[in-house]
Formats: sequence, C-alpha cells, structure tokens
Amino acid sequence: MTRCQSEAHHPNEGFAWTEPTPLDLHVETPRLLVRPFTLEDPPMMFEAIVASREALLPWMPWARTDHYTLASTMEYVATRINRLTKPLPSEGIGVGIFERDTGLFVGGTGFHDIRRDAACVETGYWIRADRQRRGYCTEAMAHWISKLLAPQSAGGLGFNRVRIFCSADNKASARVPEKLALTREVMQRQDYYVPGLGVTDRLGWGVLASEWDITSHRPKRAQ
Repeated sequence: MTRCQSEAHHPNEGFAWTEPTPLDLHVETPRLLVRPFTLEDPPMMFEAIVASREALLPWMPWARTDHYTLASTMEYVATRINRLTKPLPSEGIGVGIFERDTGLFVGGTGFHDIRRDAACVETGYWIRADRQRRGYCTEAMAHWISKLLAPQSAGGLGFNRVRIFCSADNKASARVPEKLALTREVMQRQDYYVPGLGVTDRLGWGVLASEWDITSHRPKRAQ
C-alpha cells in the first residue's frame, strides 16, 4: 500500500510506504527544473563540480574523493539512472537541478535514508559556486519538499515526513531550512564529523505532510 493520508494504518507495519508507479521525479519552479539525470548530463555536472570543488569542501565529502575525472561522473550518473529501473533502495536517489532558461546544470538534491515504516526521508542539496546567492537552493528545495510530501494521488511521493541535517558550522546550508521556516528539531553537540574540519555540532529540521502547503510550498503556519 502507499503512504496513508489518514491514521488508518496497521500498527505493526507503520505507514509501509512504497514508491508510486510510475515514479515521477520532475519538478518545475519559476527558474529551475529538478529532474532525474540523463546520459547527456555528465559533462555539465563534471564541469560544475570542478569549478565548485573549493566551495563544496569541506561540507560535501564526495567532493574530496570523487568526480576527479569525467569517467567517474559518468559512472555516478549511470548508477542513478539504473536505480530508477528498480525498486528504490534505502539509500535513495540523486537528481539534478537545472536552469529552465539555459538548461545549465546548477546543482543537486534527492532523498536518502528512506524509512518505509515511518514514511520518512532525508534530503540535502548543493548549488554550483557561480550560481550561489541567487536563491536557487531555497527555491528548488521549497518545491522539492512539496514533491516529497504531496499525496501520491496528487503526483507526489507521499512521504509523511522530510528531514534535513547539516553541521552547525555550515552556515549556508543552515540558511535554507531556516528560510523555508522548517521546524528546527535537533541541536546535538559534537555529533557531526566534517572531514578536514573535525567534530562539530549537528543541526536538524523536520516537516510533516500535515504541516506543509504543497501549493504555496511553505509550512502552513508560515503563511
């Protein structure tokens, strides 16, 4: 069964979330398009990571270890495409963020740590260095959260809860859920290790489907 929109779910199974069929991961915003990767995307993605590596570090560990060759980026994209041909693994899926007008690859998001019993998922994000400070990340994530929380009958993924975590020292990432008026639920001291920086505090935000307006892409209490 899909994620229940009511309390009528079996206590021994929780929500027992399953992905909709077909799985539609396309989201349009006023300036952006969030979509699954295609085999045409690796050169743009590789160029964006190379140009942004200094800005991505130390927060994105993969920027330290991966994507040093176009071949590695091609492998990453092929893996994400292949995942969409099978039931979603618990580690989730990555998708790209593109400018609608130019088609330029500007960053990434997705979802991971799927907890089917709680219909809960974690999301994250990054934006290439030369497109930062334009509000792209906040815009993309507002609509992406709507996609994750919208009922499957309305074209969404039907999750009941979305969560975001980051290091307290990552001020840019922390600004995104704050701008979206998500509820800050976590402040765990010395709980988040950042390679090259050390142990930092962990911050976390969460939002429930019942709290989110999928039309305005904001929490209902924030309107």
